Amino acid sequence: MTITTEDGILAGFQPPVPFFKASTTNKAAGIPQAVGFAATGYPAIFTPASPGLSGTTVSNTSTTGGFLPFTNPSSGNAYLAKLGACVGVTTIGLDFFDFLWYNSGIAVTTTSAQTINSVTLPSRDANGTTNGVGVTAWLYCQLATTNSSTISNTTISYTNAAGIAGSIGTLGLGGWPATATAGTFVPFNLQVGDTGVQSIQSITLGTSYVSGTINLMLIRDITYVGFVSASSGMTLDWAQLGFPQLYNGSALSFWAMPTSTTVSIVNGHVCYAWG
Repeated sequence: MTITTEDGILAGFQPPVPFFKASTTNKAAGIPQAVGFAATGYPAIFTPASPGLSGTTVSNTSTTGGFLPFTNPSSGNAYLAKLGACVGVTTIGLDFFDFLWYNSGIAVTTTSAQTINSVTLPSRDANGTTNGVGVTAWLYCQLATTNSSTISNTTISYTNAAGIAGSIGTLGLGGWPATATAGTFVPFNLQVGDTGVQSIQSITLGTSYVSGTINLMLIRDITYVGFVSASSGMTLDWAQLGFPQLYNGSALSFWAMPTSTTVSIVNGHVCYAWG
């Protein structure tokens, strides 16, 4: 059943799940760093398998690391009910997301279209379906690339959440940075009017990344925590978080928004509620 009262939230609270990540080097200020994947600490560093270009889905039982423990409720639904986080001087925000899918095998020197045809997503979009509502595509740097300048012509062809194929997404934030460091995490801008990504058909790098390893990823954003001052902390309750539902199989991870080439130490906890 759905939780509809504060008493229901309190009755459904589960023990806190901690996270703590060491500082890590990122490319530059303003470029997201997937510290949940790349930094040492807890959860463990993301160690992907080799699912190929079509990729594989991710769930709470996956063994890749990079996401917080999550237990499916014995009955009813699960929600994110509380989040506390502390960051150092060089981090101004943390974004928490459900990690749905990733791939491997992208040829970093191939500039023409590479066929992806991603496998069906798990039923964890914003509506708990496979349609992709609220799902966004990101490019993750597993091993540092050596491109000498920013690459702004990387695109994907995808099917949107309405099931319409042929939408084009362009790598955002000015493109892929020169000599991107491991953990660099850059989103794709979706075509105007699209509400999410159901599947990806191809990726076109446009310009060679020269060397390194990159992965396409599909995620559903859960919540963003912004910090008003350096070396600060914040605790958000269920109302401030919007009480987002976490569907069975959720794999919660996070990226940081840095203000320099170093992402400071990040630590905190999340609490789930069942009901």
